[in-house]
Parts: sequence; C-alpha cells; structure tokens
Amino acid sequence: MPVNGVNHQKTMQEIINMTENKAKERNTDGLGKDDFLNLLIMQLRYQDPLNPVEDKEFIGQMAQFSALEQMQNMNSSFKDLKAFGLIGKNVIASILDEVTREMNLVQGRVESVNLDGGKTFLVVNGRDVPVESIISVEDGSGRYNDGDISRYTALIGHKVEGVVYDPFTADIVGVTGVVMEIQKGRYENYAVMDGVSVNVASIDTTLTSTNPEFRKDYLTNNIGQEVDLIISDDRNREVPVTGILRSFEIAEDGKITAVLDRMLVPVDSIHNIKTKYIQGNNINEGEEVEE
Repeated sequence: MPVNGVNHQKTMQEIINMTENKAKERNTDGLGKDDFLNLLIMQLRYQDPLNPVEDKEFIGQMAQFSALEQMQNMNSSFKDLKAFGLIGKNVIASILDEVTREMNLVQGRVESVNLDGGKTFLVVNGRDVPVESIISVEDGSGRYNDGDISRYTALIGHKVEGVVYDPFTADIVGVTGVVMEIQKGRYENYAVMDGVSVNVASIDTTLTSTNPEFRKDYLTNNIGQEVDLIISDDRNREVPVTGILRSFEIAEDGKITAVLDRMLVPVDSIHNIKTKYIQGNNINEGEEVEE
C-alpha cells in the first residue's frame, strides 16, 4: 500500500504557526531555543517519507539551533550583569497586574537581585520586579543626596569663604559670608549665607530690555526680595545665583555691587573658616570675635 506523504506533510509555516500559538499560551514574547528544537522535531515527524530532509539541510538547521542557544545564553548573562549593575539605583518598572490586567508602576531603589528559575528579578521595596520590566533608571548614588548635614552644624555663625559654580560652564566664583544655617539639597548640602557681597554682571532673566537703566530699576524694585543674578569675579567668570537682595551700589564706572542674604553655597566648597560672628539685630550690627 503506497504511503500518501502529502496527507501527513505539514508546511514549515504551519509548524511555525502551531509553535507560535503554544508560545502565546505560555505568555512568552516569541520563539526560544526549546521552541526551535520542537520545530525541528516536528519537521522530522511530519516530513514526507518519500522526500525526507537532506543531511545538509538538517545539519544547517542544527547549526542554527546551536547559534540560537549560544545567543540566548549570552543574552541571559547580559541580563544578569545588567541586573547586578542596577543595585543601589532608583528605577521605575511597568508591571502587569494578573488580576486586573492593568499596567502598574513600581518605583524605588533596587535593594538586591534574585535569580529564580532562569529568570532575573530586582528587589524593589521588598517586591520582586522582572528586570525586563524596567522603563527608567536613575543613579541612586549621585542623583540623590544621602549626606548627613549634622556634621556641618559647627559652621553656623562663622564667617567663611566658599565658591558657587555654574554646572553648565564649570565657571566658579569665590564668595564670603556668614553661615546662618545648613540646608539639605537634592544633589548636595548647602550653607545658607548672609552678607555676601557680589559683583552684579547682569540680571538672570529671559526678559529682554533696551532700557539702559534696566539693572538699576530691577534692583531698586526688588530690595528685600529674592533676586536671580549673574555674578562675576575679576577674571570675568560668571555664575548664576539666587538670594535676598539687601542693598546695592553703582560705582561711577557703572560697576554694580550688591549684598545678598539667604544665598546657597555648596558646603563642600568652603575652604576658609574665619571668625565666629556674634549677631546683633542684623549682620552689619554683629561683632567678629577671634576664636
């Protein structure tokens, strides 16, 4: 009795479709090495006995399977390295809720990594989060400030020298003032300084004006208010600062000097501690004492 190979023959596309349907039932993203191996087995099972797969074709398919396995193993190793590299960083992940079928965001710092059943999980807020669900990463060590400000409290009441800087141009300008308090910032800690005398290069604003008295008018109208200024030094380095404008003077050559209070200076930039300042009603009425 002749064998009707056509009745039992399945096309490669049919086999792929069958395998893809099984992959979808397992909630996978696509064909893996196990699927590829099953694909080869099914191809052999349903091949036409009168026209079997040639040796060269079979060897080529096995070579493809070997290459696929190596690529997936390499991908798994890279995934593990990526996961361990995220420890200590702040991440945002998008996770599917199996009950409501809605996507929920999980945000927090990566505490550790779990490898379970060939899958890689990040532990975020005590919860296992698949590493492939991460959609945003921030450097936890540098992005947020975890410094202890209590060790700087001895600076309060001292007249000190420090610097302010422009993070975009890397320009720095030296300043001197009295430390009134220590403030914790998102990126670094600051000394809040009063009585800081600065050279006003310009007003830090997006407004444009042809009025030659613009700087004078702006400063006059903002005495006792918070102002945004560009200050400079004798080397023409310029840095934007913010503070409460106490007073200002305009010299005959047009040079403007101002005194600012509540000006933030990076506490780590303080390089000279001069004197303890005994305060009166304001800084000008205080008395410097040598320690």
